[in-house]
Amino acid sequence: MSDELLGLEKYVVTFYIFHIIIAVIVSIISARYLKKRFVNDTDEAKAKDITRTKNMDAHSFMFKQWFKVSLHKNNPKTIFFFIFVFNLSLPVIGYLFTLWIARYLINVDYGKKVADTNILNLDEFGSSFLKVERIFGEGSIADLMTNDYAPKSKKLKALSSLANHATPANLQIIRQTLSSTDDEIRMFGYAIINKAEKSLNAKMNYYLEIITEQEEGDRDKKIIAEAAKELAPLYWEMIYTELTHESLKNSFIKSVIYYIDIAKDFYIPEIRKVDRRVEIYKKEIEKAEEAELNLEHNRELAKDKTAKYFSEKLEEELLFKSKINDICTRLYILMGRVYMKQAEYDNAKTEFTLAQELHDEKLIFVLPYLAEIYYLTGNHKIVKSIMKDAEGLALNATLFPVVEQWKAS
Repeated sequence: MSDELLGLEKYVVTFYIFHIIIAVIVSIISARYLKKRFVNDTDEAKAKDITRTKNMDAHSFMFKQWFKVSLHKNNPKTIFFFIFVFNLSLPVIGYLFTLWIARYLINVDYGKKVADTNILNLDEFGSSFLKVERIFGEGSIADLMTNDYAPKSKKLKALSSLANHATPANLQIIRQTLSSTDDEIRMFGYAIINKAEKSLNAKMNYYLEIITEQEEGDRDKKIIAEAAKELAPLYWEMIYTELTHESLKNSFIKSVIYYIDIAKDFYIPEIRKVDRRVEIYKKEIEKAEEAELNLEHNRELAKDKTAKYFSEKLEEELLFKSKINDICTRLYILMGRVYMKQAEYDNAKTEFTLAQELHDEKLIFVLPYLAEIYYLTGNHKIVKSIMKDAEGLALNATLFPVVEQWKAS
């Protein structure tokens, strides 16, 4: 029995020697064959390999060798090593699988990746566009509200979440509940809309009373302008949130324009006045600094003639100018939005441009309005340049997909 086992051991050893030799040969042939499929000798791949290899100088010799083998998935050394281990683990059967895998990898076709998105014809967007429906977000809530089989508890919970944000989209969904057959849902929806409308009306009445009192009494232009700058956006919010009746929209738009004009008549001249005072204080600072260089004259300088005094006054004026600029910026932007609603795009563009000119830095929140104007007027090249230059727009979750689409177009 022992003699037979010794005889078998010789054959087993011989078998494994031939098996290892065949596995090496098959692995070498397969690695070279598959190299045609997985090309890795590009300049970019070589540059990356050199850089990564240099970073391994501090490691051991064996670690460097293993790292070189596994530099990237298309490395022939990696392919050889994988196939060799595979064949060594599966004698005879592994050869057949290796041949089949190599043949499959050479002949398999992958889906082509679209690298150039210029195939989109942006000129067609002016007349038609793909219909987009929401799957998540308020789209699903809208379906929930109109679904007769949805639980009442879920509808009430959804209405509660919408009640905290009176946006046009949310109020539009809430309005759908007014036709609900369930009295509780219908009354809750009405209560939310009524509360939002009453809140705006209360604010509007407060500022209207201030203007009425001033017109009947002192006629203080500053107080009237301060009330007007608050009234204009409130009237606009009634239109924007669609809380006002359709028949009153034109009247409300006229009110927005009326109060914007009142506020502009006061605040825009204030900018010019502030600019003149700023220039005067700058010159006075220069004179005071020259005077202070003369020690004898400096002893006779009054407190309201020193450079420090004028510097403080200049700082006050600059802060006041910043405040006025912010007010006028809001007025210009609001007027621009009104012009956009009336499809007067040239006038709207002028208002947004004037808002931008009041600031040295780029106003990111103005750019979407300008982009929309250029898009509506068919000037898609300028839209693309605006989206590419305005990096800050990508931080807005709502605008991010729009910005990315235009960047790729």
